Amino acid sequence: MSEQAVDRRDAARGTQTQAQAQTRTQRVLFVDNYDSFTYNLVEYVSQQANTETAVVKNTASLADVRAADPDAIIISPGPGHPKNDRDVGVSTAVLREFSPDVPTLGVCLGLEAAVYEFGGAVGRAPDPIHGKASTVDHDGTGVFAGLEQGFQAGRYHSLVATDVPDCFEVTATATHGNAELVMGIRHREYPIECVQFHPESVLTAVGHDIIENFLAAVDGADE
Repeated sequence: MSEQAVDRRDAARGTQTQAQAQTRTQRVLFVDNYDSFTYNLVEYVSQQANTETAVVKNTASLADVRAADPDAIIISPGPGHPKNDRDVGVSTAVLREFSPDVPTLGVCLGLEAAVYEFGGAVGRAPDPIHGKASTVDHDGTGVFAGLEQGFQAGRYHSLVATDVPDCFEVTATATHGNAELVMGIRHREYPIECVQFHPESVLTAVGHDIIENFLAAVDGADE
């Protein structure tokens, strides 16, 4: 084979390898905290190219999570308080055992579980909010990259983070009366981001963008 032919072959192989890397399927595992919104989140992720989704209930074991071999994890909303094992199940163990290495997005109870698991406090919101849009201010990075400041987001919660541990930075807030409520956090070292509002709600104008940003970060973590 001529030297030029070898060069063309190697170039073609390099292009093929690059294309395969760019189209590698991301395995996204959902931990379902028995919430009616979980499958809306699954649908949002499934609409993105090159994604494969799986769902385990929060009654699953860490072995079940390990067997799924996820590239990313999403911890769903749900009822209850993160201090109660019956409410969060395996969610807190996943945050402890997997999330330091596997990019993780916590939603609503998922945020509260992260705050609680890493040593913070979760308490009652000034008022329970279920199905109300609020203005969210954010830091413009991570899952909020490229999003308009002060977007509208759907809130469905009666608990909030009242003491965010130092290992997290607050990335988003919303004003409720005279109180400023935590709407987003990001771990300073681990690939963990969480939001208190629901990206998958029709009340959230930029929900698909938030999911796209999270999955883009997963791509970056894999490189």
